[in-house]
Amino acid sequence: MAIKKRDQEQKSKLMEVLTTEYKWENLLLGFLAIASAALSMMIINKTLKIDASFPILGTENNGIIFAWFLLAISLIGLLLVLFPFLQAAFPEIKKIAWPSKNKFIENSAKTLIYTVVLTLILFLFDFLIIQTLGRIIGN
Repeated sequence: MAIKKRDQEQKSKLMEVLTTEYKWENLLLGFLAIASAALSMMIINKTLKIDASFPILGTENNGIIFAWFLLAISLIGLLLVLFPFLQAAFPEIKKIAWPSKNKFIENSAKTLIYTVVLTLILFLFDFLIIQTLGRIIGN
C-alpha cells in the first residue's frame, strides 16, 4: 500500500510578514504612539491650532475629531507595546510575598520619618549656605 504525502499548507507571505517579530518594532511603535498622543493632546487643548485653510481638517470641528481619533489609536498602540511586558509580569507579581499590615505600617512610618529628617537637613544646609553667601557678598 502506497503512503500518500500530506499536502503542506502554504503560508501566505503577508501572514508571514505580519507574524514575524522584529527587533525594534515595539520600541518604534511605543515612540510613535507617545508622539501621536502628544500631538493629539496639543490639538485638543488648542495649544496647536490647525489653520482654517488646511484641507479637510481645517473646516469646522474636523481637527478636534481627528485629534480624538488619533488619541484613541495612540492609546491602542501603547497597549500593544505594553501587553507583552504585562503578560509576563502578572505571574511574577503573584509570586511576591507581601508584608503583613503591621509590617507595612511600620515600614511606611520609617520611610516618612526618614523623608522628614532628610528634608530638614537639606533645608538647614540650604539656609546656612544662603546666610553664609549673604554675609560674604555683603547683602
